[in-house]
Amino acid sequence: MDISQIMEMAGQLRGQMMEAQATSGSERHTGEAGGGLVKVVMSGRYEVLEVHIDPKALEASDRVLLEDLMRAAFNQATSKVGAGIQTRLLDFAQKMGLDPALLGGLSGRQL
Repeated sequence: MDISQIMEMAGQLRGQMMEAQATSGSERHTGEAGGGLVKVVMSGRYEVLEVHIDPKALEASDRVLLEDLMRAAFNQATSKVGAGIQTRLLDFAQKMGLDPALLGGLSGRQL
């Protein structure tokens, strides 16, 4: 591989990384808990976009339960964002003809 090929590959890499960053900001991942009593929506950049608490969850007046539901919803949304990042990285590696193992073995574990 000569220097011009390396430079071309670097340019492609930069373009695809910029595209991935733009895409991640527009993604929406929802985490739910308590059968939908609490919902959290995050962007692909881990930004919390929305938090919904069903009035039924407030009627119970059990603060500890509500806190647990919120924690579970946030954790689920976070896991979904991580899975989306993992998918993008693996797709990126495949497009570039790279071995996914070069990305830290993402193919075998979740972020």
